[in-house]
Amino acid sequence: MLKLKNPNDDELLSLLEKRRQSFSQLESIVEEVVERIRVEKDKALNEFIKRYEKYQLETNNLRVTEAEMKGAVVEEDFLRTVNEVIEDLKEFHLRQRENSFFFTTNNGSFLGEMVVPLESVGIYVPGGKAPYFSTLMMCAVPAIIAGVERIVVATPPDKDGKISPYILKVCQRLGLKEIYKMGGAHAIAALAYGTETVKPVVKIVGPGGIFVSLAKKKVYGDVGIDSFAGPSEIAIVADKTAPSEYVAADFLSQAEHDAYAMSVVVTTSEELFERLPKLIETQIHNLPEESKKTAQLSVKNFGTIVLVSDLKRAFEISNIIAPEHLEIIVESPFETLGYIKNAGSVFLGKYTCESIGDYGIGPNHVLPTLRASRFSSGLRVSDFTKKVFVTQMSKEDFEKRSTRYSKMARWEGFEAHARAIDVRRETT
Repeated sequence: MLKLKNPNDDELLSLLEKRRQSFSQLESIVEEVVERIRVEKDKALNEFIKRYEKYQLETNNLRVTEAEMKGAVVEEDFLRTVNEVIEDLKEFHLRQRENSFFFTTNNGSFLGEMVVPLESVGIYVPGGKAPYFSTLMMCAVPAIIAGVERIVVATPPDKDGKISPYILKVCQRLGLKEIYKMGGAHAIAALAYGTETVKPVVKIVGPGGIFVSLAKKKVYGDVGIDSFAGPSEIAIVADKTAPSEYVAADFLSQAEHDAYAMSVVVTTSEELFERLPKLIETQIHNLPEESKKTAQLSVKNFGTIVLVSDLKRAFEISNIIAPEHLEIIVESPFETLGYIKNAGSVFLGKYTCESIGDYGIGPNHVLPTLRASRFSSGLRVSDFTKKVFVTQMSKEDFEKRSTRYSKMARWEGFEAHARAIDVRRETT
């Protein structure tokens, strides 16, 4: 674990760049996967499934059947809980809906913007260590609210070739029927370009491991993506009023995700700064074995505790980090909102741990990482729509305004543009 006292900006940026560079050597592997599936379709998809998946399915068995959906069995308590969380997510995301608008100018021209749902979306749901049914809900609810007609789910199967019943039940609850047993970069490529088995989509959303993220980066431009997302991040700004046990627990809540996850505490309290490493170590040893191993690697790689002189400097540092999750555990958290420029999602006060955001209090948990919160936002309803401009120019408006547009075209050197305007003026 790294301890820093009053670090300068360059020290922080070098740490962040080290984390980013750790992914770069994997890009060539992903490029081969994506390009071969784009060209060879099912043939390449079969090969990569056999190479990378826990269970080696043939492409003709990739799609989840109706019998598999009906055979999924979960606890009644799970179904009740999921229903409650979905309603909470709907309440929040319904407020994000945007409306089309149209208006008429004084001279009778008709102008506007139509909000149009995307035709199809692929949701990537990570598999591996756990069934991420929460991610499925986070991605599907805003897509459904936006009005997307075709929503496809891709998620890797377990060692027996099955999808978690928790994921299948959430799909049932949300009315999602097109589900494929595939993960990794090859799943992203199949969704983007299509194969004989998988029909392509126009946008892919949902987090995944580094291979998934690099594949999304590679296909961007041919299809839309939500973001190039790296492993999880949390920054915690804490003062002397922050309970140290809470800070340590929240520090580890992201560290157990991935060996490349980043956890940072920025504090004005020297007592907290000195006490945290031992407390974090104790809490790590009380985790289950699998979480313990991952958290230990994450803390060793990117766990950082920073001591600063005041809260203003603390937020300067958090803005440089631009974290996915930002917790603020200080005496007056609302008074600090004005300091925040870069963060994916903000959690205020000692009772608002990041975990409640992961599991559905309202705001989405699919968030920008790797400093992307400097220029982007968490997943929202508008990510599943596009805006189409609409124009109809009246004869009166044309006669009044058209000369200015043909002048502008000629100033830019585009004679054909100008003549397309002039020919109408000459025949009106």
